[in-house]
Parts: sequence; structure tokens; C-alpha cells
Amino acid sequence: MMGGVAVASGKYVVMGDADDSYDFGHIPRFVEQLRKGADVVMGNRFRGGIEPGAMPFLHRYLGNPVLSGVGKLLFKSPVGDFHCGLRGFSKAAFGRMGLRTTGMEFASEIVVKASLLGCRLRKCRRVCLRNGRSRARICAHGAMGGGICGFCCSIARAGCFFIPESR
Repeated sequence: MMGGVAVASGKYVVMGDADDSYDFGHIPRFVEQLRKGADVVMGNRFRGGIEPGAMPFLHRYLGNPVLSGVGKLLFKSPVGDFHCGLRGFSKAAFGRMGLRTTGMEFASEIVVKASLLGCRLRKCRRVCLRNGRSRARICAHGAMGGGICGFCCSIARAGCFFIPESR
């Protein structure tokens, strides 16, 4: 992903999961927000709608809302769907973020670093479509959340964690 962004010749990059779960015909909405001054534009499936069968029950009602809520709390981010697979950003903002993850944490890292840097974050409602995968998901339930939690804990400011003393 980072190599693709590095060789992209445009001012903005919009990327999305290639599993047919997003309508790429909506990319102009992301570009419009970027042209109006946003540094990062994140899709939000919870505001745009989720087709029946498009997201597993635990991801929709537990995993994603909890992980996004923790991210909002720790990093004071306005983004409501940290893990949406459709996002856009300016190449300038991307360069300032100094991203390092290469897995499923990449989407979270974009939101976290953009929030910490004070980038202008915007949201764009997106409908999550039932995807076109012909194979089982490669990530077991919970594995992605563990990686994302680990990433968030590694980058969060130390002052965010309060550990009570034992007496």
C-alpha cells in the first residue's frame, strides 16, 4: 500500500478494499472533501448503511464499535468507523504521518496518526455492500481486533493509561 502511494502521481489518493464491499463510483465524494481542504477522508459504514450479510454480527455490533470507540477516546478523533476499507488522503498528509503498519492495522494507523498530528479529518457516509468473496475470510474473529488494540496501545500517550496501585 505504501509503495503504491509513493509512486502515485496525483495530489490525492483514495484507496479501498477490493472485495466488492464498496461502490467505487462514490470516490468523487471523497475527492470533493479533499479539494475542500480535508487531509484525510474516512468512510463510515455505520452512517451510510450496511447491507444484510455484509458484515458479521460480532464485527458490526461489538468489534468495530468498541475498537472505534476506544480509538475515539484515546486519540480524540472525530472518525466513527476507524476500520472502514474506503479512505482518501492528500499525499502531503500521508507523508507527514510516517505510517509503518502493513496489515489490517493500516486503516487505524491512518486515523490515529492524522488525529495526533491535528490533520483535518472528514467523514463520508458509505454503504457497506455484501462483498464478492468466493472464499472464507483469512482472518479469524478477534485476530484483527487484537492487532489493532496492540497498535493503539503502542502509540497511545502514556498518560492515557491509569493503573491502580496495589495496597
